[in-house]
Amino acid sequence: MSDILGIHYLLDFYNCNNDYLVSVSKVKKVMIKAGEIGNFNVVKSCFHQFKPYGVSGVLVLKESHFTIHTWPEYQYAAIDIFLCDTNINIENVVKYLCDVFSTNNYKMRTINRGVIQITT
Repeated sequence: MSDILGIHYLLDFYNCNNDYLVSVSKVKKVMIKAGEIGNFNVVKSCFHQFKPYGVSGVLVLKESHFTIHTWPEYQYAAIDIFLCDTNINIENVVKYLCDVFSTNNYKMRTINRGVIQITT
């Protein structure tokens, strides 16, 4: 028998609306709202604006972390969400992100992290 310590969601969003990929203020607003939808508990945030464009951001969560890296020139966003609370409904967060980015062209992979072998 085994148990996991968390689930790591790796999301690739393609053909995104660039309006939400180019500025720190918009990316931060999107991430905060997505965190509210997911009931994430934000501990700290940090964002960086690249020149001429692109944004990286991280929300440190009580549950772990939520990051984004954008490439507006490719209409692409890479998002990682690592959650130690495996009961969070990630589908609502993904739906919101698809709506904001105006795309349904995404791929999501999940990785079970910290697989613990339980012996009885």
